[in-house]
Amino acid sequence: MPGWLPLSLLVLALAAASHAHAQQVERIEIVEWGLFRHDVQAQMDSPESPSGAKKLVDNVRLQQATTTVPALVGMKFGIRFKIVGSPPGTPVVLKVVFRFPSQGLTNPAKGKTYSDYESHSNAVVGEVTYRGYGLDYDWEVETGPWTLEVWHQGRKLAEKTFMVTRLVSSAE
Repeated sequence: MPGWLPLSLLVLALAAASHAHAQQVERIEIVEWGLFRHDVQAQMDSPESPSGAKKLVDNVRLQQATTTVPALVGMKFGIRFKIVGSPPGTPVVLKVVFRFPSQGLTNPAKGKTYSDYESHSNAVVGEVTYRGYGLDYDWEVETGPWTLEVWHQGRKLAEKTFMVTRLVSSAE
């Protein structure tokens, strides 16, 4: 065996190991949850989403810290979270899943019922990120538990359940 081959293999192994450890997501800390307001920056077609569109938002503001969401068109709810890991500033791709109440959401234009909605989203280690859902149409206003999950590389790192209800309780 040539003398350079073991050295080449060692260099490749070290390079692969350092790349594997270059990005480490330890956990997600939910820093805010509840009802939000935001400005819509852009809207993109998203055939896999129940509404057929995905909104890019900015100027996100928490309106009320709660897990109870009034069953009204126009309500926006979700979480703000921080990715804890290393190195800070590293971009990561997250899977965000919304699980809808047992009856699901039925989009009349598509003639399809959704039990959940999964999307992939970019975030940055150490920065606060918002993910939420807006009840934009009458057919989206379904009462019951709505669960938001955040996943990274097959690990569920965050979960928050909201109760969409017609009777809003002042107690949390």
